[in-house]
Amino acid sequence: MKGLKETVKGAWNGVLSPLFEEFSSDVQIECLDPAVPAVDPVYGEPVAEKQYLPPAVMKARVKVAHERLVKPGGEAIDTQGRVTIRTENLEAAGVILDFSSLVTVQGKRYAVAHIETAAQVGEDFLLTKVWLREV
Repeated sequence: MKGLKETVKGAWNGVLSPLFEEFSSDVQIECLDPAVPAVDPVYGEPVAEKQYLPPAVMKARVKVAHERLVKPGGEAIDTQGRVTIRTENLEAAGVILDFSSLVTVQGKRYAVAHIETAAQVGEDFLLTKVWLREV
């Protein structure tokens, strides 16, 4: 007999995940190249321009609209939208999101304002939500 965790993951993989993909749009995610230093190793000064890895194209649920996000600590930030991506897709592509990442949605580039994991099943998170702000 399967446990609840396996049942939920089976429903996600069999029905919900394909529906998620069906109603998703393509977004591009650019992450900083970790091999290129942000600070000059000799002078300790910032390097002139950040170097990004080639963009990774991901399927994501997209909402482009101004909204005020209130973080768990009570801090409020204004955002211009959010994307929700399957965590499994991020991991498979080797994408590690952080606040230096850029997300292109419908031809417009945004910076990452906030990242949250969602839809936890056991120890795994099925989705990653990313709030965006204009660059």
